[in-house]
Amino acid sequence: MKDWTGRIKELSRVGFYMAPDHAKVTPYKIPENMEVVEVLTGGEVLFPVEGQLKTFGRGTIFWHRSGEETICRTTPEAPYRCGVFVFSVNDPDRPVSRVSSWHLTNDADIDRFTSECVNLFHERKLDRDVLALYIYNTLLRHAMVDTDFSSRRNYPKPLAQSLDYIQRNMKKNIPITVLARHSRVSKPHLFKLFQTHLGITPHQYILSRQLARARAFLAGSTLSIKEIASECGFESLEVFYRRFRRENHMPPGEYRRKYLPYEFMKNS
Repeated sequence: MKDWTGRIKELSRVGFYMAPDHAKVTPYKIPENMEVVEVLTGGEVLFPVEGQLKTFGRGTIFWHRSGEETICRTTPEAPYRCGVFVFSVNDPDRPVSRVSSWHLTNDADIDRFTSECVNLFHERKLDRDVLALYIYNTLLRHAMVDTDFSSRRNYPKPLAQSLDYIQRNMKKNIPITVLARHSRVSKPHLFKLFQTHLGITPHQYILSRQLARARAFLAGSTLSIKEIASECGFESLEVFYRRFRRENHMPPGEYRRKYLPYEFMKNS
């Protein structure tokens, strides 16, 4: 695996930018050996993706490398605001796609992160190299998270609503009829949306999220396996064991013993 953080030479600038109300913004062309990352904190940006001009909102992350231009197209009704991070780099390659998104488990984290970084940079209370690693690793983590989070703002509204509903109701058994009703589409149309944009069925997606949640509980809590099965929405302990083993090639107890961080937790 390539060490993308090793490409950073220096964190050169950190700040905020607010587009004017008249929506006329002069783009900034990125100099050689520089990378600019813009995190949208409000408003709207029009940006070309695969030849089509698309609208992006809060939480979108734009990664610009040498020779490219920063975001500049906005609207008078919703001029954009963004946090700006300028890095001097050794490697001209971009670590992720040019447009990605903030992982929306907690939307307020966008404001906390950008404000914290601006304050730390300008107060000069933290080593710049340490701050550069913190900022870059945080942005990479959000950009590289599962595609359902990183692309959600570009999904059709019914699919985005379905993903949000699943995320909020992980403790429940979620019937597809309920999911379709919540998203205001038919079951066949919901299946088509999942297949087209995620390449899996709604059942497969729900199971993948349930199992991911279960793995986190097994490795990071002292809840019993029965409690974890319930917390993750499995209808029975037997079903949880069967599906967990099929996916992870080991039973839940073995997974817990393998990944718990402290020896003393293994006897809890």
